[in-house]
Amino acid sequence: MRFRSLFLALAGLTVALGTAEAQRRRGIVDVTPDGSRHGFWLSGGVGYGEESNRFDGESDYTDGLAKPVVSLRLGGTPDPHLRLGGEVAVWWNTFFDDAIQDNITESLASFMLIGQFYPVLRSGLFIKGGAGIGRSAAEPEFGQGVSETGFAVVVGAGYDIPLSRNVSLTPTVDFYKHRFTKANEPTLHERLVQFGVAITVQPGR
Repeated sequence: MRFRSLFLALAGLTVALGTAEAQRRRGIVDVTPDGSRHGFWLSGGVGYGEESNRFDGESDYTDGLAKPVVSLRLGGTPDPHLRLGGEVAVWWNTFFDDAIQDNITESLASFMLIGQFYPVLRSGLFIKGGAGIGRSAAEPEFGQGVSETGFAVVVGAGYDIPLSRNVSLTPTVDFYKHRFTKANEPTLHERLVQFGVAITVQPGR
């Protein structure tokens, strides 16, 4: 009965929109009908990001340093073509500093409002953009660390690959740009190119 009601609702929506009947494949992968993006969504991912930086007055960025990145995104879906939400992404690098005989953890974090635009309703491809706050820090295991807070933006793209009715595998590529300004000091520009993969969950389908 539940399957019949769902089928009839989908058939009515298909006729109203003047589209072909929605196709569904059974088995390991259950592809949801067209326009199924709706409601709350949550995405957690891991990847590698290449960080580089420069100060005002320097023409070139430093050589890229590839280290792990973790990210968390969540939000709502006001339209099947658009998801809005927030994102936290953190890149870090730990090394031993011989000068002070201590372990140092460098980190670059982003706290942003983002939008994911899906240009094709039937496709999982999306383009992402966002802006918010960035934090760059170098913190020893013992002693006082240093940090800066500034403006951050991101552009990127990804693709939701359905694994089940409410779970997708989402490979992503993102470019983050940060700008940190302090009085009487040159502005620090820090960028991060990230390649990652996430698990995206949309409950309630």
